[in-house]
Amino acid sequence: MIVEAKWLLICLGMAVVAAATSWAQEPDKGAKPEATLESLKAEVEALKATKVAWREIAWKSCLLDGLKEARTKGKPALLWIFIDRPADDARC
Repeated sequence: MIVEAKWLLICLGMAVVAAATSWAQEPDKGAKPEATLESLKAEVEALKATKVAWREIAWKSCLLDGLKEARTKGKPALLWIFIDRPADDARC
């Protein structure tokens, strides 16, 4: 029984080696040609979702304007904070 197990392992090893060498010799049929800038842009655009809900929101850059609109429409306000401006910025 031990001899049969060794024989089975040897056959299995030979099959793996044979499969690996035949796979390595085949040319890659799925290889893509060298990508250009235009083809990459087209590929990226194809991956983008066409209609995303958050893109349809009228975002406000002023917190007071956003709170006022949320209050009049009876909707919640989403506050996104990203601090990269000086404290005396007068955008709002």
